[in-house]
Amino acid sequence: MKKINLITMIFIAWSLTWGIGLVWARTSGKHFQPRNPVQASLYLAGKSVDEAWEAFHHSALGGTLASPSIQTKIEQALHDSRLLLVEARVAANADDDSAVLELTERIGRIARQIKKDSQRRKP
Repeated sequence: MKKINLITMIFIAWSLTWGIGLVWARTSGKHFQPRNPVQASLYLAGKSVDEAWEAFHHSALGGTLASPSIQTKIEQALHDSRLLLVEARVAANADDDSAVLELTERIGRIARQIKKDSQRRKP
């Protein structure tokens, strides 16, 4: 039990040192219960980005992406969605709820497009 507490304390110290904050240390896992719509939105946006990455990764490894240009487009969209997720987290730390909701909505649209493009097969 003491090891778990020590590991938790080390992780908290590390996250505070790097500016991650305690909110992000506790928002993952299947038992996460959002306290407000902003937290729920951030959680779902992060999950959407992960799912989009998985869809792309599966198609890329399978060699079934429609074309190299589609792959480049998807890679750029994944990069953009990750940057938007960082911006949304920064906005959440600044208590800018409207910005968080707008950014997470954009992330959702991008993730849906990535999943759709990942399903396009070679002719």
